[in-house]
Amino acid sequence: MLTRRRGRPAPALTRAAVALALALATAGAAGGAASGAPARGASPAGSVEAVPAPVTRTVSLVTGQRLLAGPAGGYRMLPQDGPAATLVSFGGGGGDTYAVPADVLPEVGRRLDLSLFDVTALARSGAAGGGTPLDLTFAAGTAPAAPPGVRLTSVSGSSATGVLDPGSAPAFGRALKERHLPPALESVRLAGSGTAARPHFPLHTLRISARGLSGGPGNTPLGSIVLNTDDVSRFGTVVPVEDGEGNVQVPAGHYAVYTLFVDRAADGSDTAWREVAQDATVAEDGPDTTVAVEEAAADRRVTVTTPQPATADILKLTWFRTGPSGNVTFDSVQVGSPATVPVYVNARPADAAGSRYVVQWGGAAPDGGAYRYDLAFGSDDVPADQAFRAEPGELATVRHRFSADPASGSGLGALYVLPVDDFTRAVEAAGETVLPPPADQGRQAMPGSRTDYVGTADGGGWAFGTVTAQLDTLDADTLTLAAGATRTVDWAHGPLAPGLGTHHDQQVRACTACAGGGQFTLYLPTGDSEPDHAGNVAADTAFTLSRDGTQLVDEPDVIGAQVPADDGPADYRAVLDTDRTATGAGQSVRTRTELAFHDPGRGADPGLDLPADVPCPAAGCRIMPALTLDYRLDTDPSNTGPQGAAQSLDLTVGHLSYDGRGSHAPVTSAAVSVSFDGGATWRPATLTGSAGAYQATWQNTGTAAPSLKVTATDGAGGSITQTVSAAYGIAPGSTR
Repeated sequence: MLTRRRGRPAPALTRAAVALALALATAGAAGGAASGAPARGASPAGSVEAVPAPVTRTVSLVTGQRLLAGPAGGYRMLPQDGPAATLVSFGGGGGDTYAVPADVLPEVGRRLDLSLFDVTALARSGAAGGGTPLDLTFAAGTAPAAPPGVRLTSVSGSSATGVLDPGSAPAFGRALKERHLPPALESVRLAGSGTAARPHFPLHTLRISARGLSGGPGNTPLGSIVLNTDDVSRFGTVVPVEDGEGNVQVPAGHYAVYTLFVDRAADGSDTAWREVAQDATVAEDGPDTTVAVEEAAADRRVTVTTPQPATADILKLTWFRTGPSGNVTFDSVQVGSPATVPVYVNARPADAAGSRYVVQWGGAAPDGGAYRYDLAFGSDDVPADQAFRAEPGELATVRHRFSADPASGSGLGALYVLPVDDFTRAVEAAGETVLPPPADQGRQAMPGSRTDYVGTADGGGWAFGTVTAQLDTLDADTLTLAAGATRTVDWAHGPLAPGLGTHHDQQVRACTACAGGGQFTLYLPTGDSEPDHAGNVAADTAFTLSRDGTQLVDEPDVIGAQVPADDGPADYRAVLDTDRTATGAGQSVRTRTELAFHDPGRGADPGLDLPADVPCPAAGCRIMPALTLDYRLDTDPSNTGPQGAAQSLDLTVGHLSYDGRGSHAPVTSAAVSVSFDGGATWRPATLTGSAGAYQATWQNTGTAAPSLKVTATDGAGGSITQTVSAAYGIAPGSTR
């Protein structure tokens, strides 16, 4: 799959995600934390805003591709049979995310409205399961005729409404590619999508003239990305370039233009991809501006060499630009067949205002070996030497271990990865900025394991996330590794339970419990056995919130709320219930989390000041001194313990924290109980340890999945009680 991405600047945009699962490969202006966190920006004074439960939806494009869409509008493309689709992906106005298959791009803006590829709107419309609702118009005086795959539901004159069922989308897609739509069909758009907004500034013509290696029109199936580097909110889009020519109406200003040429053999197979990056200036008063793009300029082949054999499955090139006003834009190209198709770029000096060029490369061991490489090489310029080498002394090792609920069956999930360096950290810290989406490492057996040798040449920062076979998602804070370091990361190791987390180098997800700027925010995403993991796990939910004894929120289908709050002290109590029964889960089926804490008020404890790079509804937020739990059960990769044997749990009781900031109130008590009859009776576990670090032990009895109950208190009057039904499984003869 080849993807094209365009970035939007700081600070004019809602935040997109380095965080993988929570933002689900956010492209363009996909905003907010997909974990159900409120987007940056306070609610209107006096309002109460419930935080929806994080729900991912499987959305079918009208051309047949299936995407996993997150609550914030970001997406990941799901595996499909046959060749991977080439998608043009970018963000649009209002924070929506678009994904357009390249082979139908020439029809977009003509008979196909861009709304058909608005992933955010498709998820809102219910296109995830009940079909895509359509508005169709036909030539005047022509009776509407259903295109292939479309069911017309009403007809009025030359207009009609219809539905494209997910199973019929491939037929519609084939008709598009083969030009078999009804001749009288003039337009198809997503029902209720409205009309495009008109700009409020003068427009000028920008022409693109693309010449191939022979001097004739170049083959540019994805067109050109054109970004206003002064302020991309004024203009940024994909411009179709056909027969070497394209044009678009743009406001005056400075532009970055990225054009991808695709060379093909006589049989139609790709033989080379060449990306040309260049600048253009459109004058306020002057003639039309023409950008001459020469494919021959991209004459530097990108290659990567590794210590051990590896077959490339990721090659993603990203160009960051800081414009004259400080706004940052980017273009990102992910190559679909990096092992067989050579890729070339043009060398460029560093831009005076700031720039960054990043090569992300990944490769798997041949013949299904258990190791892989993930590497990143960054520079301020685009160097003439594009031959990169992973030196053994510059590598770190990450061992990924994947658990799975046996009731859901084993299957194939995916692991996603994104390099994070000082430039991207600075871009995020500057404000509301979009970064490129993560890359898919390929399918991963769950349960299973993977050894990943990661590069440290570009700072050693990596953000990982996973999608399970059941389409649950989890993602981690940025993991920064020194050369020679080794880390083990567990994914989906139960019990899966809501929590606030303990975070380091976390710049994307909104603070899970904070107050400031007249607002109080609390939400509880579900995590696994890693204290920095949080994600989207399908469940029915109910949430209540009280302050100083007065109930403020009592809502189903939410995991938290944002409510008005002053800067004075207050006592809060929240209860979240989750139920995964409808999903068929056999473990961590139901949870109940009861949380109580005292907000000392603004300025009472400087240690509670939220780091400036963590999103919050307002600047100067304070972290709530709320307790959080981290479980590490001694179970196998199926989250199963042995029947009739001793069972242990490493339990950490701590407080919500970001880079060490948060409450340091002492943990004054902790207790663990186990139930083998669905919660009818409880047996206390033997607990050893102190100061928040404990080990609980008990004897497994019977074969029913045990439930766990944990309670803890701190010296500031805070408390937490969490119950997890069917927290793990018991099986005769299971091994750890």
